Amino acid sequence: MQKRKDIKEKAKEYFYSIFSEEKSEHSIAFGFALGTFFCILPTFGFTIWLLIIISLIFKNINKVSLFSPLIVWNPLLLFPIYYLSYKLGNFIYSIYPVISYNIVFLSNIYNISRRFLVGNFILALAISIFSYFIIRIIIKMKKQSILEKLKK
Repeated sequence: MQKRKDIKEKAKEYFYSIFSEEKSEHSIAFGFALGTFFCILPTFGFTIWLLIIISLIFKNINKVSLFSPLIVWNPLLLFPIYYLSYKLGNFIYSIYPVISYNIVFLSNIYNISRRFLVGNFILALAISIFSYFIIRIIIKMKKQSILEKLKK
């Protein structure tokens, strides 16, 4: 029972350290937005490896905020995003003629995948930018409430 309390206290301390002055609001929000971008892209299991590489490249990025989108963007949320990705790509490519090859299977794969990938890239970029601003607002509000608690 004591171990559970210790873990809970350490998790609470770590959560509050995220909002401390060590990392800027930009660093935390940018980490979440970057993690969101790569979580939404259809990397099919390689997302964690991409995020590890990104965490090694960007030293000032908050690691917790970079990996937390792995929890947020689970398959239940990604299926509707993938559906919207195809619909958006289909809308974009509806004005272009369909490219067809002699092999029907390859022709279908090419047309479906390019529509899906273009739509997915646009949605991932838009959701990442939106999440950056939302997380930044949440951090400002949390920092204010923590400072108010510390002043009391």
